[in-house]
Amino acid sequence: MVHLLLVSHCHKLAQGTAELIRQMAPSEEMKIGVAAGIGDDHEEIGTNAIEIMEVLTELAKDGEVLVLMDLGSAVLSTEMALQMLDEEVTSRVRMCPAPFVEGAIAAGVQANLGSSIQEVYDEAMNALAAKQQQIGGSQEPVKPASAEPQATESKPAAENETEEILVTVSNPSGLHARPAALFIQTVKKYDARLTITNRTNSADPVTIKGMISVMLLEAKQGDELLIQATGPEKSEILSELKRLFNNNFGE
Repeated sequence: MVHLLLVSHCHKLAQGTAELIRQMAPSEEMKIGVAAGIGDDHEEIGTNAIEIMEVLTELAKDGEVLVLMDLGSAVLSTEMALQMLDEEVTSRVRMCPAPFVEGAIAAGVQANLGSSIQEVYDEAMNALAAKQQQIGGSQEPVKPASAEPQATESKPAAENETEEILVTVSNPSGLHARPAALFIQTVKKYDARLTITNRTNSADPVTIKGMISVMLLEAKQGDELLIQATGPEKSEILSELKRLFNNNFGE
């Protein structure tokens, strides 16, 4: 399991971000550590390398740790903490330069799915893509790290066939962060691959890999989505997704 450490100059900012993650990705397994503020009550602005070191040591006991930092000196404090730790701990820690709030939420949702630290890192790094697409500008998505080539097994023809459904977004706010998180949590329960096309805005098909890819659909209330699935459990995943849309994702 990948855990998160939030290093911030402001304790309230870090705690608020942690609360947002918990709302998007409730989990008893994924831990969210906070090392923020200085002073006895953590009310002063600043970061403490000793506190970061202590929290990292605790989080790394039963998993890997992705660290997100808010400002430049938070990076320096984290680097200092890593220098004081044994290699056994530092080998399980990875610093991430993603935007603090958006990156932490994206990372939390992905980590909650049981993803590898590389997948969690990549999702955090893509966290600004949906916002940039909405308000202008572009950002090249982070490409997943290349893996060792593996022998591929031939799959039955039935698994390669595509099933599809057409759904309409009824949520007043569209597929914003909360329903997008629920969407990807549902998808990851099944052995299937999804591609979605927003037919209303004539956008290109989006391969669904994480919460950010769902948000890249820019799906608003009334938009018509074509969901296509392949894989052994394609029928099951489409049925559950149809129920989610019919129930407005519980909103």
